[in-house]
Amino acid sequence: MRFDLLVFDLDGTLIDSAPDIVASLQAVQRRLGREVLPDAQIVAAIGGGVRTLIAKTSAPPYEPVVEEFLREYEAHLLDRTRPFPGVAETLAELPGRKVVLTNKPHRLSVKAVEGLGLMRHFEAVYGGDFFPTRKPDADCFRRAARGAERPLMIGDSGVDVATARNAGAPVCAVTYGYWKPGELDGADYRIDAFSELRALLR
Repeated sequence: MRFDLLVFDLDGTLIDSAPDIVASLQAVQRRLGREVLPDAQIVAAIGGGVRTLIAKTSAPPYEPVVEEFLREYEAHLLDRTRPFPGVAETLAELPGRKVVLTNKPHRLSVKAVEGLGLMRHFEAVYGGDFFPTRKPDADCFRRAARGAERPLMIGDSGVDVATARNAGAPVCAVTYGYWKPGELDGADYRIDAFSELRALLR
């Protein structure tokens, strides 16, 4: 095989979690009397983890929003979140080792992957607080890819492209996720649908 490990991002790559993230944050903003931001502005802040999300969408102090958001989001984690089209079927057909590396909190990441019936496809799920560092730091990628000689990062954002670049690994960008213009310019490969991975990895 061309690659001996596939390292997948979660939100915007494997699962469409934006509806529940947006609804949860907007509920918290209303509850705390904060400005309620439009959907698109919140979606644009997804990818760096919860604290980055809150820092990009709220005024200080951030910690009360973080705490309320984590409670609200966990309660509504899978209300509308679903795998993107073709994800389950394609994962079942892809040979070799597969892991998830995400900046989403580890407990919520595992809960989402298990709740959507995807866990059987992965040997491990690594959330944003599992390792000492998180994406785009190269160390978390290297730890997740330990034992692999030719890992491939697969993600939807500039964070994922930067993670792979920092680790000296190739990256495949998916164009159906939450990326912003220019973020995917450094990717080695691009796919417009998850099912296109079959051809890329053949």
